Amino acid sequence: MVNMNPIFDNYDLKILRELDRNARISELQLAKKIGKSREATRYRIKNLEKNGVIRGYSCWVDLAKLGYQGYKVYLKIKGNMARREVFIERLRTRQDIFWLGAADGAWDLGLTFFAKNHQDFYDSQNELFSEFGDLIIEKTTGVLVEVLVFGKKFLFPSILSESKPIALFAKPHENLLDELDYHIIRELLGNGRLKSVQLAKKISTTIDILRTRIKRLESLGIIRCYFAVIDHSKLGLEFYKTFLYFDTLSESDEKKIREFCTIEPNVIHLIRQISPWEMELEIMIETHQKYNELLNRLKKLIPENLRNVESAVMSQDYVFPGKKTIFD
Repeated sequence: MVNMNPIFDNYDLKILRELDRNARISELQLAKKIGKSREATRYRIKNLEKNGVIRGYSCWVDLAKLGYQGYKVYLKIKGNMARREVFIERLRTRQDIFWLGAADGAWDLGLTFFAKNHQDFYDSQNELFSEFGDLIIEKTTGVLVEVLVFGKKFLFPSILSESKPIALFAKPHENLLDELDYHIIRELLGNGRLKSVQLAKKISTTIDILRTRIKRLESLGIIRCYFAVIDHSKLGLEFYKTFLYFDTLSESDEKKIREFCTIEPNVIHLIRQISPWEMELEIMIETHQKYNELLNRLKKLIPENLRNVESAVMSQDYVFPGKKTIFD
């Protein structure tokens, strides 16, 4: 269980858990799940938002279902802080970035581009990095194979087996969408909890058409789920990126690691990719000591083939940083 600020309690944890699993759950359904009145539930949500524990709501969009491939780029950059902030701000406005992170440790900035093909990615990164080449000391590039989203299991570790991970970026396949579909996706990326009446009004359509379109986007696997954007630091947690290097990575070792990530409440994402390292874990956990204990449990699973482990502590983390203009 996480060590929350004492002004929060287990009912708040239950709310966070349910909103992490489905941010579009109604207040009435949520109230029944946590055993509180609708009014008390609404008050608690507002309090979590006011105190910055909930920073907003969004949705997971599988870009592979729109024909995109994912590309990872990690950078070591120079210490010019003013120039660095300009660079980060430019990255936050780009429409072709799935993820942006800043960290201390193995690297300084991490990016996940999405592009239809290698040439588009090549052109995009060259255009960007040529402008900021004076900052870049070192660059490492990889191709995404799969991202597994386990969710914030640490909110209630006693019920780990209730849901399966969500897979993103596996096997690109393009589904043709129209302008209304993209408008819906963009609005839900910005606020995954936006009520259907409000959303229909914003995009100038009827509720019936809206619900039909959302149901189709979900059935095609484009919209995978809706979640609350939770500030881990308000829960007393640190956020680590872990890079796993293998001499060889067998199918049985991959299975062991996936099972490990499923049962470890603090592992929120497992990323498979083609790069100098084969896997990344994203971990939210209370202390560095507990982080090391988790790594030691992982190392014991595959002692022969795990060649090296590198870590970075996340300081900034954005999924779809340019969500307000994406797909414009």
